[in-house]
Amino acid sequence: MNFKHIVWDWNGTLLNDAEASCKAASDLFEKRNLGSFSLDVYRDKIVYPVINVYIEAGLDFSKETYQDVCDEYMANYLNNSHMISLHEDAVTVLELFKNKGLKQHIVSASDIGVLIKQIESYGIMPYFVNILGQDNNRGDSKTRLAEKLVKMVECHPHEMLFIGDTIHDYEVAKEAGMRCCLVSNGHCSEKRLKATGAPVFRNLAELAENFVHLQKCFYGGKNEVH
Repeated sequence: MNFKHIVWDWNGTLLNDAEASCKAASDLFEKRNLGSFSLDVYRDKIVYPVINVYIEAGLDFSKETYQDVCDEYMANYLNNSHMISLHEDAVTVLELFKNKGLKQHIVSASDIGVLIKQIESYGIMPYFVNILGQDNNRGDSKTRLAEKLVKMVECHPHEMLFIGDTIHDYEVAKEAGMRCCLVSNGHCSEKRLKATGAPVFRNLAELAENFVHLQKCFYGGKNEVH
């Protein structure tokens, strides 16, 4: 058995936006006198659904709505667009997988409108067969989207490799029955990612270099890359 589909997370995995996201959240917290934080702290704290981050930080949702906070975060994030780019090896790896005959898709917790605009702005839309995002900007779980994709492609989920950069990506892949590997140059620290037991790579280039070995590990009954 070999992989037939690559399922990409977007933010942090293909899109290098962890710093922009960190600043958007930090500015939101600082405005409420809840302090600011560094990228390293952000990468140690980020969880999904995102509301749990806000609750732990001390936001009082009896005084403001969660939707208002999400709208403010998104405004901050879009104001940081100058800080955002594709990861430098993203297009190379997309092209590599395309040449291997793999069908590629995106499953993202991002608002679908923002997601499509970002993908189009980088000229990489032709690489993807399906793009699934949320109908809101609340940063909710995307498990249902991954499960929807499995039904859409009519493929055994074990033939689908989910590539992400957070613990939630691993959880989503597991719930949907997909294989999963992670990259540690996105939104979540390497230490936290390795605790999932999934294969973790420093970046997409390293993942690509180890792709054949990764496939053998999964289909040889192992779920760890040494």
